[in-house]
Order: sequence, then structure tokens, then C-alpha cells
Amino acid sequence: MLKGSIASISLSSVKKGPIASISSGCVKWRLGFVLILAIAFSGCTTTQTKTQNEQMETRVTGLEKNLQAKDAEIVDLQYQVKDLSSKIDTSKPAEPDQVSQASTAQAGPVKLPEVSDNSQIIRVKVSPEKIQRTLKSAGVYTGPVDGKIGPGTKAAIIEFQKSHGLKADGVLGKKTWEELKTYLK
Repeated sequence: MLKGSIASISLSSVKKGPIASISSGCVKWRLGFVLILAIAFSGCTTTQTKTQNEQMETRVTGLEKNLQAKDAEIVDLQYQVKDLSSKIDTSKPAEPDQVSQASTAQAGPVKLPEVSDNSQIIRVKVSPEKIQRTLKSAGVYTGPVDGKIGPGTKAAIIEFQKSHGLKADGVLGKKTWEELKTYLK
């Protein structure tokens, strides 16, 4: 349809003389201008779509990072809750099953001291559960990972200290933790 109009314009310019050819040139120029504008605007729309997609991807990435940070915060809070509950639970005497499991796990004759609270045993900022998991990884603790520092956990600390040439006092201080944390999984 467009070709037919251009053909009719050029035929009309031949019939009508020089004035008609000037106006047909103007029409051709206008058609060319409209065509250029149409191409330019169609390019802008794809650019806008790409920009919107990039913005959405950036936002999704940011939200994913925020989600990971919140997940890590939740895990930290769970450790804090377990730590606080274990401090409350340590004032209660250990259950007979836990003591018997801990005493059967010992390789040699280790004197089991009485444990009254975690601050006497743990002198680093690490949750009791993490300590128990790490002692299990080191192969010296077979009791449950329950966050309760009892005689079994203390015996495992002493056994670990002996096997690594540390002072075997059953206290998890900086030196013992530095050596023990190499077993973290």
C-alpha cells in the first residue's frame, strides 16, 4: 500500500510539473523522517525493556543477599537460645543415660570432675553445641550434641588435650579451641 502511494506521488509529480515535484520531495522526506522515528522508537523500547530487566535482576540479587543474611541471623539466634537454655539446664543434675554413655566412650581411666556451670569449662565464645560437634569430628566425644556440658563433654575435652600435647585440665580455653576448631565441619 505504501509503494502504491509513492508511485502515485511520483506519477503526479510528472504530470503536474516542477511545483508538484517539490511537494512530492517533501512528502518523501516526511515519509523518510517518519520511518527513521519509527526505527528509533522501536530501539528505545528494547533498551527500556533491557534496563527494566537489569533493574529487576539487581533487585532480586539484593533480596537474595538480604535473605541469606537473615538466615544467618536466625542461626545465630538459635545458638544463643540453645546456649542460654543449656546454662539453665546445667544447674540440673545430668541424666543417668548421659553419664553412662560418656563413661563408656572413654579410652582410658579419666577422672570425671563435677561440672557446675559452663563458665568453668568454656572460656571462649563458642556455643556448647558447636564444641560438642567439633569434639565428635575430632573423634573424642560420642555423647549427644545437646548443648549440655556435662562430665562426658569435659572428659572429651581432657582426652583431646592429652592427645594434642595441651594441658589436660578440661578447660576449653584459647589454645585448646585453636587446636580443636581445625576439626570443624
